Amino acid sequence: MDASTILDASEMSAARPVADFVAWVKRKAEELGASPEAKIFARSGAQLPKKFYDEFYPLALFVEHEFTAAPNAVVAPNLGNDNFDATVSFGDGADILYIEITRAKDGHDESMRDEVLTREGSVCLTGPILKAEGRREAPDRIVEVEDEAISHEVLLHKHLSLVGAAVRAKANRIYGKHHLLLLVVDDYLPFRMESDHRALHALITSELLSLDLDFIRLVILGISGELILSYQLPRYAQREAVL
Repeated sequence: MDASTILDASEMSAARPVADFVAWVKRKAEELGASPEAKIFARSGAQLPKKFYDEFYPLALFVEHEFTAAPNAVVAPNLGNDNFDATVSFGDGADILYIEITRAKDGHDESMRDEVLTREGSVCLTGPILKAEGRREAPDRIVEVEDEAISHEVLLHKHLSLVGAAVRAKANRIYGKHHLLLLVVDDYLPFRMESDHRALHALITSELLSLDLDFIRLVILGISGELILSYQLPRYAQREAVL
């Protein structure tokens, strides 16, 4: 089977009840890891697999955590260019929740490591990228990553910086009181210890909650599914208090 047929845009954008959406995402994740050809497609950087891993997979983790007990909740991913990546509707005239998804990552760095992983079967996640020459997919393309560990403190600082940059990129934009910002972080290496969680919480409360963020909530989600932090954002919290 052609691995590129694993994901189909019309199937991806279908609205599904929460349990069905979560089951569909888990099934597709298994298919994308089931063969060497599927893994190459998954890491290719093509639009649909990139969308799947950047948005669909974390969305499934989030709605499974938040809405499993809501029997009428329906998830509808959005493949368009609107200011939301998915909606969750609840029926009976209830407000629709619009979810904007962003990731705290260095996309260029991740892409080059994926190239090495596909070519060599393994890649160091912490060592510096020593060389990147030629066009991607070109036969003379060269990417070299040093096999080097770094201290956890340095790693944590890097990822805290990525969190700050990702949230600041969403500030001073128009979304609305029915929008939620879902920020996805790597919690396999950084953000895996309680001390990391405290540092992350301190960054958010001391620097990021004061930004002009036009969302009802900011949710931090670890891609492992183990970390989830939720913050009511000041703009609508203050308005509700006045009302």
